[in-house]
Amino acid sequence: MPLLGRGKRENFGDLLSKYIVESISGTRAVYTHPKQIRWYEFNRKVYFASGSILHMATRKTIVWGSGMIQKTDRIRKAAFLAVRGPVTRNLLLKQGHDVPEVYGDPAILMRDIYFPETIKKYHLGIIPHFVDYRAVEEWYKSEDGVVVIDLLNNEVKPVLDQILSCRLIVTSSLHGLIVAHTYGIPAVWVQFSDKLYGDNMKFEDYMTSVGMNYYNPEYVGEKLEPGELENRICSTESLPDETVLLQIRKGLLDVCPFYLNRIEYK
Repeated sequence: MPLLGRGKRENFGDLLSKYIVESISGTRAVYTHPKQIRWYEFNRKVYFASGSILHMATRKTIVWGSGMIQKTDRIRKAAFLAVRGPVTRNLLLKQGHDVPEVYGDPAILMRDIYFPETIKKYHLGIIPHFVDYRAVEEWYKSEDGVVVIDLLNNEVKPVLDQILSCRLIVTSSLHGLIVAHTYGIPAVWVQFSDKLYGDNMKFEDYMTSVGMNYYNPEYVGEKLEPGELENRICSTESLPDETVLLQIRKGLLDVCPFYLNRIEYK
C-alpha cells in the first residue's frame, strides 16, 4: 500500500497521482502529508508521484516524476528516480542531489491507462486552474460548442471524459495541459489571473521535458471570443512530438518502483 505525498488541499493532480499508482501497482494507495507520518509508520517510504511538491520532501521520500514549484526552493535529501523535467533536475544538481536524467510527470501515462472511445462533442475545452474556475465558467457557460472543465472533482474519469470530448484545449492548469497532450489534443497554456502560486517554472519544466519550446502564456484577464482562443492555439506550438512522449512514458515505467507490467502502450 504506497503512501502518496500531497499538499494540504487535494486537487486534480493528487487524484491523477493516486489513480495512476493504483492502476499500475494493483494496490490501494493512501494519501499522507510527508511531515505528518504517524509514529508507527515512521520507517515507511512516501512516494511523490506527480505535482510540484518537492519542497515537502524528506529522507523518507521516493520521487517518481514530481517537480519544484519555484526555482528558489531548497530541497532536502530524498531518493530521486525521476523528476518532472530538466529545469527541476538542473536545480537539484546545483544543490548537490543525485538525480538521474529521467523525466516526466506521471500524468503523461494516462493514455496508456485510460483511453475509452469518445465522441468529440465540443470544439473547444477550457480547463482553468481551480483558482480561476468561477470567473472563467461565468464567461463561457452559455457558449455553444465550448465546455469549461472543473478540476475540483472527486472522480478522475468524468474529468478525463470531458477532456477527451474536446477537439482543442486552452488551460491555465499544468495537468490540464499534460493530459490534453498525452491524448493528442492540441492545447496551449494561458493565464487567466495572477493567483497561481510559484514562478511558472513547472510549465517550463514540463515543456522542455517533452521537447517543446517554452513560451510565456497569453494573459486572458477578460472574456475572449472562442474564435480568438482558437487562434491562440493555431499560432502556438500546441502538441509535443509523439515519439518523444512515448520515450518519456517508457522511461518513467522503467524506473517505477511499483510497476507490475500492466500497461500496453497506445
